[in-house]
Amino acid sequence: MTWLELYNYLNDRANNINAIGTFDWSKKVRAFDNSTGELFDCDTYYLHNDNEGLVLMFNHSKEQK
Repeated sequence: MTWLELYNYLNDRANNINAIGTFDWSKKVRAFDNSTGELFDCDTYYLHNDNEGLVLMFNHSKEQK
């Protein structure tokens, strides 16, 4: 998935009049690891070096809340 595809998905979701109230935009972003079945919180960073751009960083710590 590209960042543009992600943006378009979220934009469509946010502007769909038929889906008002069906998505909680205040919840933290989480990622699902299909190989383990675990959910992880994500931190978002903007990297200025190496032209990497916007990056979702996953917290794989077992001590997360």
